[in-house]
Amino acid sequence: MQVCRVAGSVRHSGPVRIPTRRLSRFDSWWWDVVLVAVLALITLLAARGATEGLDLGVRDWVQSQQPGWAHTVARALNYLGQGWLVMWIITGSLTVTLLVRTRDWRVLLPGVTGFLLTYLTIGPLKLWTHRDAPSSSLPNAVELFNPLAVAYSNSYPSGHVVNAIVWWGIIVILASRLWRLPPTLVRWMRVAPPVIVLCTTTYLSHHWVTDGLAALALGLLLDRIIHRIDWNAILPPAR
Repeated sequence: MQVCRVAGSVRHSGPVRIPTRRLSRFDSWWWDVVLVAVLALITLLAARGATEGLDLGVRDWVQSQQPGWAHTVARALNYLGQGWLVMWIITGSLTVTLLVRTRDWRVLLPGVTGFLLTYLTIGPLKLWTHRDAPSSSLPNAVELFNPLAVAYSNSYPSGHVVNAIVWWGIIVILASRLWRLPPTLVRWMRVAPPVIVLCTTTYLSHHWVTDGLAALALGLLLDRIIHRIDWNAILPPAR
């Protein structure tokens, strides 16, 4: 390394070492295996009726606690997991903004990755398990693989909860290319939406509580897959 004196100061010239993220024990693939096992276990227990008491108990309690103001607030907060909002409007707007500024097609990749992962997992699971919503008047609506369920019964797992995990993670990836996001804000963006959506979608009887728990496992699994990709190396530099 060369040492140069410029205007009375010492400047070192040479290769600059860019610090890399330290590996954490949570980076292990074993955590992904655990999430798959949790999803499989919840599905198995629900299919065998072992969680029926929990699901029905939670449904009956929330339906007995429905003041008008609480229902309105829950409906508004539930949009944090609404696909058209988080995927098309927020993620789409950030992607278009980056595309206009950088004219680099690679900014499309986070959104495309999220869309493919959610499309190839949530939809097939819903169609396979064939479970109706808690608000349904169908007999035994809590059952998985219910032969009486109508063709559009698609409660398990909760797509809203998966969206709240996956798409807010992608929103952080894209927004960080445009602005310097404080770590506290990033934590709130990553944690608050899934927790809020899990509570509101259960409270509104859109989903059984086990729908939401299974969605947490699936969403975290997909989120880990997305964040294993080195987006700093793929995306154009942050502005």
